[in-house]
Amino acid sequence: MEQSIQRRERVRVVLIDDSSFVLEGLQVALSKSSGILVAGTARTEDEAVVLLKTCQPDVAVLDVRVGRASGINLCGVIRESYPRTSVLFFTANDDKHTLRSAILAGAQGYLLKGASQEAIVRSIEIVAAGKAIMDRRLTQQLLAWVRDGRQIAQQDEMEDCSRADLQLLSLIAAGKSNKEIAQELNVTPSAVTARLRAVYKRLNISRRSEAVRYFVQWEKGMR
Repeated sequence: MEQSIQRRERVRVVLIDDSSFVLEGLQVALSKSSGILVAGTARTEDEAVVLLKTCQPDVAVLDVRVGRASGINLCGVIRESYPRTSVLFFTANDDKHTLRSAILAGAQGYLLKGASQEAIVRSIEIVAAGKAIMDRRLTQQLLAWVRDGRQIAQQDEMEDCSRADLQLLSLIAAGKSNKEIAQELNVTPSAVTARLRAVYKRLNISRRSEAVRYFVQWEKGMR
């Protein structure tokens, strides 16, 4: 009875990679863990679809490319059709755009080939528990994605500004005071203050220096 309970608690894993060498290596690594059971392997997208339907594993370990097929697209299919199956990418691809695509497709983990057996086992256990894991060697790529996303978000916010707001920000960027801006726009200083307050709130900023930085970044993006 105790033995059957342990068997049910093992993490069921399927391995998807077009390299028989990689599949064999993963099987050897995972065979050393009493908590993981390799339920099957696949070398093509068609084989993977059949395998997933048959096994409905806890974790699918796959590359970003499976032959001519996209592992990213396959990840999306897995997450949609088998929401209880977690996806761990195991790949040599360390490109930040591929990493971003994998995360957006629903992957819970991204591990680079060359990782130790211990790291592979631990990553599978982590994603099986519903948590996320990222290869430490991808820290810079992940940070770059976050920075890029932040800049895009800032540009989107600037696009929500009216022409009048952009003119106001350009005058601030030119170093003009509220009084000087009021004279140029032929309005009262209090009206300038009120408009600035509204723009600051829209852009989620609070200081004049931040307004200058936003406008400069927007202007660069428009070139």
